[in-house]
Amino acid sequence: MVQVVDRVGALLAAFSQEEPVLGLAECAERSGLSKSSAHRLLSGLAEIGMVERDPDGNWQIGELPLRLAAIRLSHRNMRRDAMAALAPLGRRFDAATAFSVPNGAEMVYVERTDSSIPFAPSARLGGTAPIWEGAAGRAVLARLDAAQRRELCTGPHWSALSDEVRTRIADDVEQSATRGYSVDRGEFFDGIAGVASALGRQGEPVAALSLIVSVERMSPELEREMGRAVVELAREITGKATLPGVSR
Repeated sequence: MVQVVDRVGALLAAFSQEEPVLGLAECAERSGLSKSSAHRLLSGLAEIGMVERDPDGNWQIGELPLRLAAIRLSHRNMRRDAMAALAPLGRRFDAATAFSVPNGAEMVYVERTDSSIPFAPSARLGGTAPIWEGAAGRAVLARLDAAQRRELCTGPHWSALSDEVRTRIADDVEQSATRGYSVDRGEFFDGIAGVASALGRQGEPVAALSLIVSVERMSPELEREMGRAVVELAREITGKATLPGVSR
């Protein structure tokens, strides 16, 4: 399997801005493959859109890598725009803020600003948590269908939870899908509470925005105010993010 991946990588690396279109012989020579191996791999890559053949029979990069590159750039811009807009909300509510992204069944914390009112240690950037554990992950789960949620809420840590806790998490996810934001009242993160809303379309959540305060400050009124604010911001940022191939 590794050998196949290496060969595919060598083939794709044969293309460049200076020479975006190559014949089979050039592809084989630059990748160190035989013509038959290069043709077999190129044909397979063409089936999934990684490469394509022009009318003259030459090869070039296909639509899929261009789409993936555009998605990456779009998400990078989304992260920049999100943190620029989230910081004022943090100051407004004297809250810490966080930008996190789903990675399989985990959430990864990639950006954070601290509250003007110190209340708990900051989450380690690059740190992870089970997707069901905090408001950010539950906001992401709320954008997925029931089957996708079941796939992500698995593993020994999930199984170790009581039926009552699992039911409470499932209820919060359902409520999040209706109101647009999820709530963490300090059940898993000692001394920390907050709200979060997901970025991305239904079925395609790509990140979550969080406003974080101490458990002592998390009144029902503050919860609702922060929730409405983070939902509005998430909708605004999602509306600006245009992914290729999808019309709005």
